[in-house]
Amino acid sequence: MKAVTGGLLVLILASNAGCAGSGASSAADGYGAAAHAPSTQDWRLRWQAADPQRARQQVLADCGASDCRVVLEFGPGQCGTLALGRSGIGVGRGDTPAAAEAVALAECQRTGQGCRVAAAECNR
Repeated sequence: MKAVTGGLLVLILASNAGCAGSGASSAADGYGAAAHAPSTQDWRLRWQAADPQRARQQVLADCGASDCRVVLEFGPGQCGTLALGRSGIGVGRGDTPAAAEAVALAECQRTGQGCRVAAAECNR
């Protein structure tokens, strides 16, 4: 996995390359989580984990920064993502990727400018 930091964030979010991983659970039964580290602007997204605790553990292990925190959890049949801006972050959960992305972007735009949304991932 690549680390997402500083100026690389815009490029990676714009290209929908994101730093994400998938677990080995059944898609319909999966759980997901997103984590963010304010100090480095690193973020990670996990989906299709066997249970909520596993999703949280995996996403924090992937992130690695000391201040990385889980900012979103999403369950079976749900999609999730995050959006990062110059001074804010937004998270989104929804029944479709488009719905999750719209929520994350709107939340980010309420706290800052220059928001870019990562492609949503779904537990399906």
